[in-house]
Amino acid sequence: MRLLRTVPLLALLLTACPTDEPEPEVDVCADAAEELGYRPCVIAVPDLQLWEDITVPTGLPGQLRATKYQVPARPDARLPTLFLDAGAFLLHYELLVTAFPDLFPGLGTGGYLDLILDPESREFYAGTVTEHLLDDGSRLFGFVIWDDPADPDGAITLADAEATYAALQEVFAPEPLAFVPSNNRQAADAAGWDASFPIHGLDDGVEYEAYTVATGYGTLRFVPIERLEQAIADAEFGFQDIVVLEDAPVDLEVVVSGAVTGGRQNELSHLNVRSAARGTPNCFVRDPFEALAGWEGVLVRLTCGEEALAIEETTPDEAQAFWDALVPEPVDVPAPDLEHDAITPLLELPTATEQERLLALSRFGAKGSTLGVLYQRIDGDLQLQGLVIPFHYYDAFMESGTWTVDGDELSFAATIDAWLADDDFLLDAALRRQRLEELRAAMQATPPDPELLDALAGAIDATWGDPQHMVRFRSSSNAEDSLRFSGAGLYDSTSACLADELDGDDVGPSLCDPDQPDERSLVRALTRVWSSLWKMTAFEERQWWGIDHHQVAMGVLVNDRSKDEQANIVVFTGDPNTPGDDRYVVNAQLGDLSVVSPGPGEVVELTLLTVEDGQVTAIERVRESSETAPGVPVLSDARLEELGAAMATVADVLPIDEEPPEGGEVLLDSEWKVLEDGRLIIKQVRPFLRME
Repeated sequence: MRLLRTVPLLALLLTACPTDEPEPEVDVCADAAEELGYRPCVIAVPDLQLWEDITVPTGLPGQLRATKYQVPARPDARLPTLFLDAGAFLLHYELLVTAFPDLFPGLGTGGYLDLILDPESREFYAGTVTEHLLDDGSRLFGFVIWDDPADPDGAITLADAEATYAALQEVFAPEPLAFVPSNNRQAADAAGWDASFPIHGLDDGVEYEAYTVATGYGTLRFVPIERLEQAIADAEFGFQDIVVLEDAPVDLEVVVSGAVTGGRQNELSHLNVRSAARGTPNCFVRDPFEALAGWEGVLVRLTCGEEALAIEETTPDEAQAFWDALVPEPVDVPAPDLEHDAITPLLELPTATEQERLLALSRFGAKGSTLGVLYQRIDGDLQLQGLVIPFHYYDAFMESGTWTVDGDELSFAATIDAWLADDDFLLDAALRRQRLEELRAAMQATPPDPELLDALAGAIDATWGDPQHMVRFRSSSNAEDSLRFSGAGLYDSTSACLADELDGDDVGPSLCDPDQPDERSLVRALTRVWSSLWKMTAFEERQWWGIDHHQVAMGVLVNDRSKDEQANIVVFTGDPNTPGDDRYVVNAQLGDLSVVSPGPGEVVELTLLTVEDGQVTAIERVRESSETAPGVPVLSDARLEELGAAMATVADVLPIDEEPPEGGEVLLDSEWKVLEDGRLIIKQVRPFLRME
């Protein structure tokens, strides 16, 4: 099948001429250039010569040159209107964290998207400005405003477009300037606007457009745009798939073998830039679900060509050769010691030498062994009580637990072995998801060895002395918390109550916490944590990094469950995005609200700490929490001083046995809580690799 491109027919009789515009009072781009040694951006485009200097050729028919802009969406925006120097930066995010690190400390890609897409937290309108060549030979400068086509509540309005147009006109002299819809929904909305500014490209008749001319191999996955976020969260597609979308998202961080969108992409969209960097095909096809009907779920060789799209069925061997060239250098995980069977308190783990620490890692996993190493070296007031369950019991469960699959009774371990040798399982993400979910359900329905339950009950009783004390069962695998493979958020944790295990029934509420309507038995906690090793998201992440699934194993860290805490905190011992900035980055949120995954409309408190000789010497408050009254911090100055000093001690005493690669340095990524009684504790620490 071949889908041919048609040329835009819309032409506007418009001209270009410079205008005189006053310079803004503060040239933030010039200040940044002096610091960096090169120009990252400009705050005005007074003439066509500067336009030529800061733009790059698009390579698209009818579009000559382009760069990106950013316009304040509210009075307290941290930067004025500016235009990226596309020779230095192609992504807004990279500009912000590199040229303005003090203004955007700790900014991640998710936080950046909130700054430009979420109406509740939007600080900037952002998009591209492109020089269009019209059919009559005249030129037009079209700006797009990004929004999320999957979020109808976040759609750009006429007022948004008017504000952006007015702000750009003040500092952008080349004419004429016109709004260009960035997705199909915007085009439909804009067609009904009574706009005071020009709108270009509402119906240009284009049927096909290539952004990255390349060939990719993968299973074709149709993803409705309104399901895109959930499909990413559920790992419904990955690097072995070519994704087909009804519209063009602003970004698609998931690595895929190719993308076909039913909305036209602008030349510097994140999806476009990422696809170009990976060398994977990326193109627009009008009504792609209809155009590619019959190919959904098929393993194909797809080419986004200069003039047309070509698609044909391919073989697993050809596809595998393509994927092998995409993936990074494989990550090795420590070989698990499956013989050691002692459930061990954290403070009793042998950790004095590097060899002992490696042995603990091979027996209990990274999270549990690292916390044991740390707790043996810091003040007891900063600790939770805890113990670790070794890999031995997970392995025994996988070998002894059985179920019927494809008509055969197999152990869970034999099932994994069979699937890892099955091309259908390895090549078909939908089948892989279905099978892994079925396996996890079977694991959670299978009781562990009664002798383990008895031993674990005894260990919990010996540690806490109260069967109605709720504890937390946390994942501790050998495939997480390393310098090259963080694994953060891949696996599950859950609460457990010894009294629920011992009461002889499965009727809730929990005897440890009447707020929990169901029982929290040890069986439930163990099987949920163990089975999370085979979540689709975890499997896909390990697969991408070349981790041998046969070598992974799951231990369990058991520690106090925190309830009604005053604050959740994440601390980095340096800005993870800015080499050389060693101020501690502190993100904090009120109560038990998440710092890592805030809910809609929730803003996390952000503070920078200068720490010298183990003490906080300067506190810079960057952003307030949305969950406190204005001017009321989550963490007081006194608490921040306590936290900074404690974190400095952790950084000083925690041995890091893994050497960073050339050009890398090790930071610490840690999680803390302020408990209900006001005590500050550290619940997790992992190394973080910061590259130059």
